[in-house]
Amino acid sequence: MSQHSETGTQGVTHGLVRYAQKRRDSARRKTRQKSKYHAGPYLMRRGRMFYFRKRLPTGPSNSAPNKFICLSLRTHLPLDAVKRAARLLSVYEKKEIEFVDAVTKKNLSPEMTKAVLMEAMRSELSEMIAEESQASPRSDADIDQRVAALETENRQLRRAARNKQWGDMQTILQKASALISVELPDPLPNDLGQRANTLKRRLNDVKIAVDEGDDVRTACRDLLTDNAIEGFDAFVQAPVSLAQAKAKTDELYPTTSMKRVTAGAYRLLEEFLGNVPISTITKDRQKEFLGWASRLPRTQGRGHGRNRHGQAGKTVTKAEEISKADAEDLLVLEEVRAIADVSDAEKKAMLADRLVPRVTLDTLRKHRDAMNRMLKSAEDLGANVPVAISYRDMERHIKSLAPEDALYVRATKPKIRMSWTKERISMLLSSPIYSGCASEHRRWQRGKLIIRDADYWVPLIVLTIGSRIAEILLLKRSDVRFRDGHYVLAIASGADNTGKTEDAKRLVPIPQMLIDLGFIKWFQALEQDHGVLLFPEAAGRSKSGEVSSAYGKHLRRIFDHIGIGDFDEDFYALRKTFSSMLKRENVDDGQRQAIAGHRHGSIINVHYTANHINDLKHAVDKADFKLNIGRKRQYGFPVILSCDLAQGSTLDIEVILGDDNEAETITVRDPRLADPLFDCSKIGKLSGEGLKQLVAKLREVTDLRPLKLPKNPLKQAAFEHFQALA
Repeated sequence: MSQHSETGTQGVTHGLVRYAQKRRDSARRKTRQKSKYHAGPYLMRRGRMFYFRKRLPTGPSNSAPNKFICLSLRTHLPLDAVKRAARLLSVYEKKEIEFVDAVTKKNLSPEMTKAVLMEAMRSELSEMIAEESQASPRSDADIDQRVAALETENRQLRRAARNKQWGDMQTILQKASALISVELPDPLPNDLGQRANTLKRRLNDVKIAVDEGDDVRTACRDLLTDNAIEGFDAFVQAPVSLAQAKAKTDELYPTTSMKRVTAGAYRLLEEFLGNVPISTITKDRQKEFLGWASRLPRTQGRGHGRNRHGQAGKTVTKAEEISKADAEDLLVLEEVRAIADVSDAEKKAMLADRLVPRVTLDTLRKHRDAMNRMLKSAEDLGANVPVAISYRDMERHIKSLAPEDALYVRATKPKIRMSWTKERISMLLSSPIYSGCASEHRRWQRGKLIIRDADYWVPLIVLTIGSRIAEILLLKRSDVRFRDGHYVLAIASGADNTGKTEDAKRLVPIPQMLIDLGFIKWFQALEQDHGVLLFPEAAGRSKSGEVSSAYGKHLRRIFDHIGIGDFDEDFYALRKTFSSMLKRENVDDGQRQAIAGHRHGSIINVHYTANHINDLKHAVDKADFKLNIGRKRQYGFPVILSCDLAQGSTLDIEVILGDDNEAETITVRDPRLADPLFDCSKIGKLSGEGLKQLVAKLREVTDLRPLKLPKNPLKQAAFEHFQALA
């Protein structure tokens, strides 16, 4: 940067103020012709909104000079844009200095220094072996000349070492560092230069010994011993690359799910490290990789724009996704930091909701495990591989990356699947999907059509038998059977559909609710050209075979329009909802596990369910959704007339935290009413009998109604603690 950050901030602030003044004066003139827009420094406009735009700094090579950071300032008012841009620039330039320092200071760890030197030695010895096997007889004069040249080079290397001049070492180190994707410091530090100089001289001594008649293995024995290398042949062979380790891992773990996990970790490793020798992924590099991966947005990999309709999309690197997320978080952090009269605890809660969610520790553990499998697979190929970092060391390293900032929050937004509330189930069963929609592609709009296809039956089946979504989407027509007087679904049947586990194979009675809605007659009326699958239109949404993911996105879109979309109470959580309902009805664990396809002791589900159809039919019918099913004149089949499951609407709980992480303000709202049912601020100043009376009043409002608590766990804890005070 050409000037100090404070000077730069002052200059841009003055420029932005002049720009805002010009816009204000122009508006006052009210000329008939629209004034031409002039962009201020780092300020641009798209439509009505202002954006902050600044060129990103580059490294010494200037390899990417045209990359910019561009962030919405979320305002159409020039003066607001001035204030926000100036504040953002001030913070950004401080971070920019740190970035440039990180680019220019390339210090190699001891492990990586050793890796570079070992690769240089391996490469030189490998070339000697190749030359030895192909060499033709040479004259004594040629040999003497070659030996003299090597001795002269060694004397020159000694003089260079005395003067701390390492320029000649670049040649031997550059090739090695490129192979293991390590960028050498420039200039070389003395330690690396001295060790490379010594290595080069010893390699020259080996060459002299070979020219004098020794074989390469004998001539380099002392060199290998001094570096604790056992086995010459294993050392000089070409190293096992990351790509080779990945291919071996796929061979050892051939299932589709395991290959997908391996491919995900490999893509990250390949982008961060390159296709390096697997032996160079040392503990320090593993820490660096996992620290980098911890900054990935939770939605990483979804911004490419490609879809099943053939849209080409674009290539977005993980580094670009991280950079964009970091920039957005920077803007949000400074906005929240500037809010007055709010405690730090409340600001951190606000940040947890607004910051870009990053990958969770569970996801990082999966990447670590996939990396560990690749390391062990490379060992099978003969590579000398490092030990994978432990979970504890990984978590400690990620915690150590946290900046010293009182407002620092690492937002992850882990999915905690919760059972659906009665109100949400009632909203689903009363939605246009079941009461009448506008068209096949507008299931959320009220209309006169009830279309009985996957969108109609699949949510009902998952809700009433608690199955996995993929199991229902892959049901075949032949999986609808009749056994012991009851219609059943043969889930995960056949050699081509083994299910998630062996216990997924089972027979589940079809609930009476589905039979009352005409499922059996619908099935029996299917045309011959319907196909093998029961729901071919749902399975056809995915070309990769991941039917549940593709169909889940489709159904989530419908749920969002209906107003029942929820991050934690998603479509997959319906499975948990059914199990919870059976537990409340005292259905024993063995039956619940058998219906869900989980192992229970030593019982094999496919045999247990086949011999207990009557008991299981009685169990599944205990889930009562309080539906009124009947007929309407315009439909030739039974329909849902109403759902009486929810007795009252869910209350929204809002909490503002104080500095002690206790509730400072609590508000209870009924979405149907304009005014809150309960609203109290400055709770921290209350005590004694007044506090107990307030808690009692809150519990009178909330005791008989379902509650929607804040997502933030600190706010949940504060609310629940407040309720316990009386």
